[in-house]
Amino acid sequence: MNKKVIIGTGVLVTLALLFGGYENISKHRKDQFISKYPDQSIQMLVAYKEGGGTDVGARILAAAAESYLGQPIVVKNIQGGDGELGFKQLTMANANGYTVGFINLPTFLSLSMERDTVYSKESIIPIMNYVYDPAVIVVSKHSQWKTIEELIQYSKANPLDMTISNNGRGASNHIAAAQLAYEANIDVTHVPFGGTADMLRALRYGHVKATVAKVSEVASHIESGELRMLATFTENRLEGFFDVPTLQEKGYPISFGSARALAVPKGTPEEIVDILHMAFKKAMENEEHITQAKEANLPIKYMSPLELQRYIEQSEESLSNIIPKIGL
Repeated sequence: MNKKVIIGTGVLVTLALLFGGYENISKHRKDQFISKYPDQSIQMLVAYKEGGGTDVGARILAAAAESYLGQPIVVKNIQGGDGELGFKQLTMANANGYTVGFINLPTFLSLSMERDTVYSKESIIPIMNYVYDPAVIVVSKHSQWKTIEELIQYSKANPLDMTISNNGRGASNHIAAAQLAYEANIDVTHVPFGGTADMLRALRYGHVKATVAKVSEVASHIESGELRMLATFTENRLEGFFDVPTLQEKGYPISFGSARALAVPKGTPEEIVDILHMAFKKAMENEEHITQAKEANLPIKYMSPLELQRYIEQSEESLSNIIPKIGL
């Protein structure tokens, strides 16, 4: 009996040493991997078409961050499913730091509320927020409406004749437009497109009567006179567009916009997350980057990983109240 106990104890000790050795080897390999990171190009995923606000910002930031990481950053556009396909690929990527991606809020959250997605907010690790882009409602320069009041009055007199394009079902622009329809008590037809370029093209060619977009997506079209901004989804009037009223001024308690944030798949080592965070933060603060972002009408707004995590949680709570009201 004692012999069996001794043998059993010996096996346990051997196993403990064996697995302890593997853990030490694994830790050594991890340390080696991190010490060399990054030693190859990094892929940056964008869940929408080229030319949209997210894509433009991603390319500007990627170019600025390359010098801080010492490796190329390759932007890859993966459109489909109103953004779901790109978000899915990000969350299912190898968590080794060589795939980062933009998550668009609230779209990243709202899609998983209205349908079964393979990801949730727990599927990613936040790196930082890059842009906060307020929503606005615009019409063509040929439109009969000069004010938001005129558009709403027409919508009430002509139920469902008001067509408003957006960048995808359940995406931020769709939610903002649906909120306006709910608060103004009007019936509108929402027309989703695969991205910003398509939804704006539909407006310019007269296929829809209005569009809800982010200010960075339409600023140049407003400045050129091609589009007319009727109202903003902000608490205060926007810098550069002080003549455009807010919806709150008109009696509609709406404040809405889109955050574009960087994230990596869950499981990415903390040390690598820190490296990426510092590199992209330095890139954001780079003077050349700031100039390029301003020229692209990108409203830069930094949030740390912790601040971004809190913002995601607050956004999810807010959406849980909004979505049932607007019927998404």
